[in-house]
Amino acid sequence: MQRFDFNHYFPCQIAKVSKYDQYIKEYLLKNSELSVERIGTFTLSPLAAGEKNIQPQFITFQFNKRAQTSEALIDYVVAETGKSRILIASDLSSVFEDARQYANIGKAFSFAGLGTLSLNRQGEYDFTAGVDTVTVADNPHPLKPESEKTKSQAGKNAVIMIAFLIIALIMGGLGWGIYKYFSQRKAEPVATTDQPPASKDSTVNHQKPDTTAIVTVPPSVTPVTGDSAVYKFVFETTLSSARAYKRYDDLVRMQEKCFLDSTHRDSGMAYDLYVRLKVAVKDTSAIKDSLQKYFARTNPIIIKHG
Repeated sequence: MQRFDFNHYFPCQIAKVSKYDQYIKEYLLKNSELSVERIGTFTLSPLAAGEKNIQPQFITFQFNKRAQTSEALIDYVVAETGKSRILIASDLSSVFEDARQYANIGKAFSFAGLGTLSLNRQGEYDFTAGVDTVTVADNPHPLKPESEKTKSQAGKNAVIMIAFLIIALIMGGLGWGIYKYFSQRKAEPVATTDQPPASKDSTVNHQKPDTTAIVTVPPSVTPVTGDSAVYKFVFETTLSSARAYKRYDDLVRMQEKCFLDSTHRDSGMAYDLYVRLKVAVKDTSAIKDSLQKYFARTNPIIIKHG
């Protein structure tokens, strides 16, 4: 079956070009040989060495379907662009893949300044050197001296450093503002409706106070009349307000009629949990022992006049 030749019927098609053409040309000018994956090898004749103008006839091409792209070409483009090697290798592979695809459908693929790639009737790639003269002066981006590259890199580093400092200052300002905000919030007194702070020598009771009532006591503690007085039997003392209020609330939930006092001491505020009973003087010791067992306290109960 005869192969359909697009070039025969459409000889004036526009060639596809690539943004890497200039790098490819520069590499060939410097190294005299370039291998392109699954296309072939481009060679620059030694006759062109040292010449300012390189004529197209000095460029030859050898088809080789097993050819691999020159690793040195990838390294050269990486050095010139500053991009990652993986990205450059992928881009060049895409460029050469486009070249093959365009040639396979009968379209010319142009390597600017070198020539065009096409497919012949035998299914092999042909290269036609360009009619224009390839010169070193054609290079639109001449290689910068090492000193200029160093200055350019130093300028980029300075910009990055300034940007970093600005961001650090902004973040520092935000952090300081947040710190001041929460510091002020902590310093402000927090009002609470369910646990008001106890004042000195004040009695705190979450139920309606009844100073004359005799509270519920264990069955073994029986109030008596006669030679009697009102006493406070302190069954727990703590320096922790949280512990005091929690213990008090627990006892109230168990329907124990107890009281909570706070007093100033050298070490700070102290909180007393106690029951208030009117008992005979002679019975205080017995009641104290009964309360000790009732509240399961290891520390002795303290008796105060109440």
